[in-house]
Amino acid sequence: MKRNQSYIRYLTFLAAFGALAFLSAAYIKLPGISFLKYEPKDVILTIGGMVFGPIFALILSILVPFFEMITVSSTGIIGFVMNVIAAACFVLPPVIAYNRRKKLQNLITGLIIGILLQTCSMLLWNYLLSPIFFGYSRADVVKMLVPIILPFNLAKGGLNSLFILLIYRPIVGALLKSNILKTTDFNLIQNEKKWTNLAVILLIIATVVLLVMSYFKLI
Repeated sequence: MKRNQSYIRYLTFLAAFGALAFLSAAYIKLPGISFLKYEPKDVILTIGGMVFGPIFALILSILVPFFEMITVSSTGIIGFVMNVIAAACFVLPPVIAYNRRKKLQNLITGLIIGILLQTCSMLLWNYLLSPIFFGYSRADVVKMLVPIILPFNLAKGGLNSLFILLIYRPIVGALLKSNILKTTDFNLIQNEKKWTNLAVILLIIATVVLLVMSYFKLI
């Protein structure tokens, strides 16, 4: 019975954090560079993952972009894929680092890795997928990578990291004091490592496949 209650609380918080992340993505969009826009959903995904673990964050990194795709987004399946990759690359490093040892230093290290990983992955995946979605030539996309894609993702990651560092403790502290969140909620679902590793492996495989297809001009 106790384990069932834990799963119910887990799913309840999954829905709550997912709804908050979706609303932030749908209604808090700030103009960026070119076709890029800033929205703060990664902040909410990261904070949720810091409490409930990497799989919680990974599930939301897929579900929230999916609901964006079928409701408010006009970028279709390619936008969905890019959103999932961008979110997972930024969110998982700080979540994994913080869940291993709940120290500020670990969180900061994870955030730095997340910024760099998200930036590098978006350079690569924009190179692979932007020609398909926007109809640009690959040469035109290459010209956009350093002056547009690179600074936007560095700025986005830096801003999200600042928000996380500023609001994580006050928000979690308030939830604990109000008894909405309990200390037993932290990492309700254990033994997540193998699933996180599987997700990383699948992402690497997908990247390699697309690189090979790009090399042979199949995309």
